[in-house]
Amino acid sequence: MLEALQPFFNHEIISFGTYSITVLNAILIVPILFIDILIVRLFSRFMKKRGLLKKKFVRNISRVFKGIIHVFAFIFIMRVLGVKLTNIFDFIVAVLNFRLFTIADTNISLITLIVIAVVIFVAVKLARLVRNYFNNRVFQRFNIEEGLRLSLSKLIGYLIIIIGVIIALQGLGIKLTALTVFAGVLGVGIGFGMQSITANIVSGIVILFERPIKEGDIVRFKDTIGEVMKINLRATVIKTILNEHLIVPNSEFINSVVENMSYGDIRLRIKVRVGVAYGTDPYLVKEALIEAARSTENVMKSPEPSVWFKEFGDSSLNFDLFAWIDNPKKRFETESDLHFEIVKQFKHRDITIPFPQRDVYIKQLPT
Repeated sequence: MLEALQPFFNHEIISFGTYSITVLNAILIVPILFIDILIVRLFSRFMKKRGLLKKKFVRNISRVFKGIIHVFAFIFIMRVLGVKLTNIFDFIVAVLNFRLFTIADTNISLITLIVIAVVIFVAVKLARLVRNYFNNRVFQRFNIEEGLRLSLSKLIGYLIIIIGVIIALQGLGIKLTALTVFAGVLGVGIGFGMQSITANIVSGIVILFERPIKEGDIVRFKDTIGEVMKINLRATVIKTILNEHLIVPNSEFINSVVENMSYGDIRLRIKVRVGVAYGTDPYLVKEALIEAARSTENVMKSPEPSVWFKEFGDSSLNFDLFAWIDNPKKRFETESDLHFEIVKQFKHRDITIPFPQRDVYIKQLPT
């Protein structure tokens, strides 16, 4: 029986240079990994139940112990694979140089992917540092407004990441022309399955360049009013007045009508409509509304507030009070303060705010 299974156990799964892994090696490696994970978890659970991890010194000892367990597991795996301790470094090099796939005539190995990942990681970190430097140092010297600073710093960051990827590919001998086949396949995939993502990314680039909205703007998107917190390549984050965060695809800002209350002039005119009872002096109402606006803290002195006699309603004389504020973020707070102040001024002048009334005339009572 064992002799019949011997060819199966000796079957080679994968080889790294002069080293190979058979089915038997894989079967023996599984329990080693299981024991390694089991010991580490049991140890962590024991330390947590005892409350020993609260001390920094004990946490460091715990990390060292876990590292020793992993090292022993690694040595056992090497012994199962027939790798001597003196040849472990050669085995690691062989694994790193193992060819995963080929793009055109360029072989892609594990070390290639690791180096690319490291370069991209460094490029992202460098991009963040450069963005912060330009945003906090360079752009402020030229008195560039905040929204434009954020857009330019993001573009600089993306450019550094792209340059880092190109340098990583060229440094590893991967020519950009070798990626034409991959780009063609990717293009087909984009055409069929990534249309919306591509549209959002292109829309994000358009937003960064044209800047119809920028970070810090107060916008009305459909029935939602909020502040633009962050503009990413694919989507934009909006924080509503209820402290809810909406993730809106960038294409929505390009294809839909968006009201930007902070575009150009950040001043905003707010309107409060109020009705008074018939028989009330309209000039007294105008005086009360103007005084209410002037007594409200966030209302601007210039332009001055104004009152329009809107209409003769069914049950009231309707007036519109217009006032200006210097920041759209103060809109709802100011509207509330205006309502409080209007009630105060009307009470001071004995002005009545009516409620709807209906008079019913009965021509004949039923017999």
